[in-house]
Amino acid sequence: MNARRDTTTQYTIGLGVLALAIFVTLTFYAPNFLSRANLNSMGSQFPEFGLLALGLLPAMITGGIDLSVVAIANLASIVAALLLRAGPEYALLAIPAALLTGLACGVLNGCLIAYLRLPPILATLGTLQLFGGIAIVITGGPSITGLPAWYSAWGTWSIGGFLPVPLIVFTIVAIGMGLFLRFSATGMRARLYGANPLAARFVGIQERKLVIKIYATAGVIASIAGLVILARANSATADYGASYLLLVILINILAGVSPFGGVGSTMGVVLAVITLQLISSGLNFLAFTAFTRDLFFGGLLIAIMSIRVIAEGRLGDFRMLISRRQT
Repeated sequence: MNARRDTTTQYTIGLGVLALAIFVTLTFYAPNFLSRANLNSMGSQFPEFGLLALGLLPAMITGGIDLSVVAIANLASIVAALLLRAGPEYALLAIPAALLTGLACGVLNGCLIAYLRLPPILATLGTLQLFGGIAIVITGGPSITGLPAWYSAWGTWSIGGFLPVPLIVFTIVAIGMGLFLRFSATGMRARLYGANPLAARFVGIQERKLVIKIYATAGVIASIAGLVILARANSATADYGASYLLLVILINILAGVSPFGGVGSTMGVVLAVITLQLISSGLNFLAFTAFTRDLFFGGLLIAIMSIRVIAEGRLGDFRMLISRRQT
């Protein structure tokens, strides 16, 4: 239980302080950081990987992981793009078809894990390649373009000139995910299952049904991310966001989501997304290349996980020492 100690509140407070400190620093030292154009750009960019991080959250809370979220997003965007380009009579089917694609992919992940007992990391690594391969077969390699103007327009719309529509979509999904994990029976069972799978089985939780629901949820949220990406990029590509997988894992780890399961919150993920977007903006102002940012984020992921293991291990040793003295 030491590794699964719930430190959600501490992480949330720490992330809030860190995000505020970075924001203040950039305000004073980065020219044009507070310009409307820059803030609008940030508000339009982070919903993409923010939604993918929210899709990964429930899987990690159960003690699993979904490495296929980016591939699901790309496949859903391709399905939607094909229908949008097919003509007005098919355009209304684009969004439902994309959501159903994400649902089907998530259910497949859940079935592989629940029925075949494949480790989540291996099951979703396999479907990552499977969904990516299907996307390449459908597109033949090149991007799908020629979308209706009305669809691609909303990816850059802003309400009042400062509130991007993708940010509103991200906010709605984040609120929904928070309510789902906190108040729904499935969300509470997922947390219990992630904290102690054996105890969850003893209290009668239907493991297979729960796992399928969780990964189906991840697939649907990934497909929403794909729809946002499609609107912003005005095209659908089989290999879009190749570096996003590292980023969404980093976001969840930074948010305090335990890789062992049972611990994590939507608020933590939201704050982690904002923090990394601020860090990315700071690196842009310092003229770091995209490859350097990937190097930085990879190092940051290793550093955070190492610090957590060391800190929680020492805390566990301290608590064991106290309990021994009390007995």
